[in-house]
Amino acid sequence: MNKKDYLKMSKEEKRFAREKYYKTESGKINKGRFSRLLLCGILSIIYALFLIVDGIIKKSSFWVYIFAAFIIVFGIVFLVGRHKILIRNMNSFLKKNK
Repeated sequence: MNKKDYLKMSKEEKRFAREKYYKTESGKINKGRFSRLLLCGILSIIYALFLIVDGIIKKSSFWVYIFAAFIIVFGIVFLVGRHKILIRNMNSFLKKNK
């Protein structure tokens, strides 16, 4: 199987494959992890945007903007890492269960 098989699937096939994966034992464990990574990534980006807006309103020092940039980077790393791990796990699941 090609490494990008999960990405080539249609939307309904992806949904069906994810449902089957989440019914497995490792899928049940990873579903909680994926949810936490998604939540942490989104909340960190929202918090960083709040810091930037607050810094503009209060005319804070440039350190606030640097700190917000680091938080945005970490949020993006969480989201991208979650996506890559999800694709890797789904491809290995699809290989095993053709």
